[in-house]
Amino acid sequence: MKKILTIVTLSSLLFTACSKDKDAINAVESTGKTTVTFDARFGNQDFALNTDFTTGGRTFNFNKFRYWISNVVLVNTNGEEFKVPASYYLLEETGTISLTGVNNDLPTTVYPATKREDVVLKDLKAGDYKTLKFSVGVDSRYNDNLSLLAGELSPLNGMTNVSWMWLTSYIFTSATGKVTEAANTKNLKIETGLNANYKTVTLELPQFLKVSATKSSGIVLNVDLAKVLDGIDVMTTPVVGAAQASTMAAVAGNYSTKVFSVKTVH
Repeated sequence: MKKILTIVTLSSLLFTACSKDKDAINAVESTGKTTVTFDARFGNQDFALNTDFTTGGRTFNFNKFRYWISNVVLVNTNGEEFKVPASYYLLEETGTISLTGVNNDLPTTVYPATKREDVVLKDLKAGDYKTLKFSVGVDSRYNDNLSLLAGELSPLNGMTNVSWMWLTSYIFTSATGKVTEAANTKNLKIETGLNANYKTVTLELPQFLKVSATKSSGIVLNVDLAKVLDGIDVMTTPVVGAAQASTMAAVAGNYSTKVFSVKTVH
């Protein structure tokens, strides 16, 4: 009788162990990752720093292009939303930047020259996705309190501003350089920020994004810097910040409706 009980007990333990192992394997197999590439452009040209781009009789030359992407959401074919946790990413193409503390109370540091276009979304539920959503900027919870950190958020990367509304908050987007029309050249600084200009982008995918543990997948987006300036007279208003509230709102609107488009899904 004791032998029978022992065998039954061992069998139960083995079955439980196998079930746990199987559950663990299934959990791993039920998740995957995908890469979203934010391919910077200027019209129909590849974007690059210190390069002339001519459109509408004006020549643009940029030395910096940086923006926050946050709160990424994938919508599957059943309409269910998967919110990517702690999804705050700084996309950028910039030369070296000399930085001081948030309130100019820290030693000067140097932010290295960086080009970053890829974001890897991890631990996604396996399945087919039809829609990509994300926001441009930083939501009010973190924008109003820089001591709270998530994802890549940090006040140490030169994307904060202490002069807007007499408080320190994140710069959502920043494009700087020069613009020339005829013999007239002006320094260009087009930035957005403030909670009212936090915008969400919704992109329907031309084909399903298939996420699994066994195959790689990805989305390539066009990010058209020329569209950032759509409807903006940069010769009249070459600097856009909180003091140019209506123009900043227009630029933020461009980011939400015109700048991003889907190039490919693979």
